Amino acid sequence: MFKRVTSPSTSPVTDQVMEVRSKRRFKGWFFGITMLFGILVVGCSQGSYPLDIFYEQHYQQSYRSHEPPRLSGVSDAVAFFPPAPSTVTNTGADLYKVNCQMCHGSDAKGTGPVLSLITDTYGYTPMVPTDITNRPIALIEMQLGRTVRPFGETSVMPPFGKLLNADERSLIAQYVGSLPK
Repeated sequence: MFKRVTSPSTSPVTDQVMEVRSKRRFKGWFFGITMLFGILVVGCSQGSYPLDIFYEQHYQQSYRSHEPPRLSGVSDAVAFFPPAPSTVTNTGADLYKVNCQMCHGSDAKGTGPVLSLITDTYGYTPMVPTDITNRPIALIEMQLGRTVRPFGETSVMPPFGKLLNADERSLIAQYVGSLPK
């Protein structure tokens, strides 16, 4: 049997073949990386956001024009689940608890925790008596209807005219009028 001996090739033809193969490999890798980069650039620039790098910018008003169009909901569509029950009813007592009780107290005599904190800690003196149980219902409604601070700029009572509608103001005034004096 013959023993074949291979020796490293030093022929110029073999060197040329190796050089051509090396260039082809480089061209293949370069082409693949270029295609991948091109797909990434095109995919991220069409407004579909397949890759969210800076996702918080999408909520800024200046980026609204870059978002894809969205469909608006059907106007008379009905939800598939029942809504959560409301914890606040529109009774005078509930409206008073939400809007007035923190300062005027549960008995409407000015014994609320916020008012006592303001007077004790910061030395605030109310301009008018804080007991509102002896005030007429029409006066309470009128004070709740103001859109600026009812007792002047140095008063701590906020204006409720824009927060409460006329019916809600009337319900609160009637509730305060029904409390014991």
